[in-house]
Amino acid sequence: MKEAELIHANQPEFMKYLKSKFTLIHMSNVFFRDFHYGVMSYLAEKGIKLKYYDAEKIAREAGADFERKGIFKRMDHQSWLLNYPEFALPRTEKKAAAAAS
Repeated sequence: MKEAELIHANQPEFMKYLKSKFTLIHMSNVFFRDFHYGVMSYLAEKGIKLKYYDAEKIAREAGADFERKGIFKRMDHQSWLLNYPEFALPRTEKKAAAAAS
């Protein structure tokens, strides 16, 4: 489907769009229904209106593509683990406990 190819061709832009709509953090869960609605919304902004079922098929196809690329790791039939280091939280240095007086 050309819609899935659009997502594939614009993957960094699509991932940033998803992050703006949902909480996406490296090594966190991504649920299929959130991904599905993100696909519908992204394509609608690109001027492509889809029916719910058609958008679900495209989301499944795009999700499978992300699995092949290693961006998603399947956890169960409706969720993945996000492997996208660009979305990692910044590391914070732990401060040593103040010395007791």
